Amino acid sequence: MNPPISSPDLMLDSVFRTSLDGILVCRAIRNQTRQIVDFRVVQCNDRASGIAGISREDMLTKSMLTVDPDGHQSGIFDVYRQVIETGLPTHIEHHFASSGIWMAQSLARLNEEDILASWADITPQKRAEQARQQQTDLLQAILDNMGSGIAVMESVRDASGTVVDFRFAHLNTKAELITRRAKEILIGQLCTVAWPDSRTNGVLDWHLQVIRTAAPVTVNGVNLPVDDYNGWYNIRLRPFGDGVIVTFVDVTALKRAEIAHQHQTELLRSVLDNSLNPILAFSAIRDEITGQIVDFRYVAQNEASRQDVDRTDDEVIGHTMLEYFPHVMPTGLFDRYVRVIETGEPVRFEQEYNYDKLSGWFDYSVSKWGDGIVLTLVDITGRKGHQQQIEQMNRDLLNANENLRQFAYVASHDLQEPLRKIAAFSNILQDQFSPQLGGYGADIITRMVAATNRMSTLIKDVLAYSRISTHRESFQMVSLNQLLIDICHSFQEDLHKRGGRIEMETLPTVWGDGHQLNHLFHHLLANAMKFHSTLRPAHIQINCRSVSGNNGPPDLNPTDTYYEISLTDNGIGFDEKYVDRIFQVFQRLHDRQLYSGTGVGLAICKRVVENHRGAITATSLPGEGATFRVYLPKSVGQ
Repeated sequence: MNPPISSPDLMLDSVFRTSLDGILVCRAIRNQTRQIVDFRVVQCNDRASGIAGISREDMLTKSMLTVDPDGHQSGIFDVYRQVIETGLPTHIEHHFASSGIWMAQSLARLNEEDILASWADITPQKRAEQARQQQTDLLQAILDNMGSGIAVMESVRDASGTVVDFRFAHLNTKAELITRRAKEILIGQLCTVAWPDSRTNGVLDWHLQVIRTAAPVTVNGVNLPVDDYNGWYNIRLRPFGDGVIVTFVDVTALKRAEIAHQHQTELLRSVLDNSLNPILAFSAIRDEITGQIVDFRYVAQNEASRQDVDRTDDEVIGHTMLEYFPHVMPTGLFDRYVRVIETGEPVRFEQEYNYDKLSGWFDYSVSKWGDGIVLTLVDITGRKGHQQQIEQMNRDLLNANENLRQFAYVASHDLQEPLRKIAAFSNILQDQFSPQLGGYGADIITRMVAATNRMSTLIKDVLAYSRISTHRESFQMVSLNQLLIDICHSFQEDLHKRGGRIEMETLPTVWGDGHQLNHLFHHLLANAMKFHSTLRPAHIQINCRSVSGNNGPPDLNPTDTYYEISLTDNGIGFDEKYVDRIFQVFQRLHDRQLYSGTGVGLAICKRVVENHRGAITATSLPGEGATFRVYLPKSVGQ
């Protein structure tokens, strides 16, 4: 939504200067480990310094815990810290010890380091609340049993015969409880003696009015303190002989509930107004004949809505939705609102709206409220733009994958075909014309055949690497134990020749692509066999354990758990400064004449574990063998 056109800095400055509430911006103070240890005020208005009882200069130079040393004990520091860390606005009440006042604080995070705080002095309300709470605690037992009291009052006249007072003639048990006077004490006592305040609080006047007019008097919801009990009463007085009968009912509980409801309403409005998103309530307008919903009427809106559409409550309350937002009809929003009322089911959806002072993409949340709706809008224009960028990147990635597939096709067909012909013609030359070519010519042919074979192997490895990225089978449960047993069998002949052996623990079943996992462990075992030491028989150990993500490589999710499958050999090893290099495509650490290969195998291993949301690492010392550790998620679909 578009805010009213004005300078943010001028608007903020105007709010700071004119607000009746204290407004300040607090910035987090962090230690070397980035933990919040205090806050300092970077901007505040005079009202804030007045509420705090501290000069504005002191507030801007001293930290929170310096100004309020009890901040940790009272919990206010933790509240400020949580607002920064969670980004969730909050509303709290806090006793400021230095000035002895109570404050209502509304806190909202401005950015990663700053909080906007709004302070309101609620000391009078808080003291009144504390006083009421004390009275409630003292009188709770009596309040539980109060009903209606009845008192018979006799007129007392002066020398001229004018009624000037009343004397208690009779009270029932409830009256004793309500007046907190024993019957023996009140009967025969003057009203003005028992309650001197009756001359000024209206009680005596009501009695005199009944005598003067001979008509009943009813007073509802009157506040009359009785000793230390500040109660609310419904009172009815009517003529009775030469006096009056008074019936009174204690309605304090109802009155307090009414006040509490009023406070709750005010609190709800405060919470709504503190929301950064527009919230609106509408009641349905129905056709008198058909009963169909033809429009909606504004019932309420929060401050965010007032700001976004630049309309006050007086301008919108009572008006209709179509009066201010006629485009809800052609955009289909009106029909969605109607369905929410008809079905009672809330809906949430995203839709673009560029009419009626609103422009952009919005997240709509609509729920039924009586015969109406409550509508919440969240401006997601920025997020939507980012999402569209991601979708474009995905399309670009699909195009890149398609190009890679085309390359794979060319590599597997068009490039292999001429190599096969070169190899075939080279073999013919070698077999049939070797005597004519002489020793030098035969050597050239041998080198050409070797180069052709290397080129063919390289193309096959590149093709295998590309297929790891572009061709994936559906994930399923794969038994690593059986998979490694099958792979080890394929190396039995080489192991037998070298007098080597493979020792393997029982391995788990994981969620993955069986074809890719076969590639992974086949390359790792082939690598261990290739780089064996000529000084000792090859010995390969395969072990497994469970580890948490925070105990593995940095690529892992620290909150998840993984299987760590390690393959340890006693081969020639390598210098660990090359550990990152060995997992890159076409990177080799050893002479091709001594150790064959294209430098693609470990790159394929790395790509496989990445496809499975895992990781791979290696440790080694030259001449002492190497250990490759593969990390695969334990959870299905993790």
